[in-house]
Amino acid sequence: MPDADVAISAIVCTRNRGATITATVRGILANDYGGFELVVIDQSSDDTSRDSIAEFLADPRVHYLRSGTKGLARARNIGISTARAEFIAMTDDDCEVPHDWLERMTEALTSDRNIGVVFGNVVTGPHDTAAGFISAYERKSAFVATSMRDKPKVEGIGACMGIRKSVWQALGGFDEMLGAGSRFESADDTDFAIRALMAGYRICETPKVSVVHHGFRTWKEGRRLISGYLFGIGATIGKHVRCGNWSIFHVVRALALRWAFGGPVVNFGFTPSRFVRLSGFARGFGHGFVTPVDRASAHFSR
Repeated sequence: MPDADVAISAIVCTRNRGATITATVRGILANDYGGFELVVIDQSSDDTSRDSIAEFLADPRVHYLRSGTKGLARARNIGISTARAEFIAMTDDDCEVPHDWLERMTEALTSDRNIGVVFGNVVTGPHDTAAGFISAYERKSAFVATSMRDKPKVEGIGACMGIRKSVWQALGGFDEMLGAGSRFESADDTDFAIRALMAGYRICETPKVSVVHHGFRTWKEGRRLISGYLFGIGATIGKHVRCGNWSIFHVVRALALRWAFGGPVVNFGFTPSRFVRLSGFARGFGHGFVTPVDRASAHFSR
């Protein structure tokens, strides 16, 4: 049961990213919003991240959990399972949040009782554009998706994501075969949004909620990042086709149009090659389609 004294739980997951999480934790704790907690799930193989936030661990709002598991989706599930609030706000360990992030996330989650998922803007931090890029996702106006027909209009990413814990429970959590550090590398957030819409929940995307992303990648790393991103998307589509969730073809149609006439909705600072995108998606779809699934929960079976 949710704790009445905790209005919202912030979740941050980290693995072998060193001290990058320090600014994330500091920013969340600086939020001027009463009654929140911060849950940190650390899957690192050393103590660098823990040491970097040691000064914050005495704060009663902070709950630090060390886990020997691997995978972002699994870490998110661990964090949410221990969270005491109904409303959950998630960001990544290389992001900074503004002082009103939790307040605005709560407002978005409570703007409609049918909203189960919220995505906000992910803005690029300062970086050398000659050396590389930082991925981002921004929209100018709010939109609420009410069905799978609307899914192509809401493409937010987990770096700025809010959910209701009751929805997470109803959907069986994040699919742990998806997401960074997993077999299928990405798309745990996309898959969760798809399953939420299929279950009748709404998704709100709003520019009123935002974070600054500092996850710099070199241009050389870009090809691998894009391939992994589409690999996860392809696996997600393959899973839902195997489950007989035919409304997923609204997503397939949108992806095909973007491949033919444009680029991904996530801004990578450049237009990725069509070959890299198609090959990544095709590999992911093939692997996802032949991987056993639990049709009742629409999760991959381990």
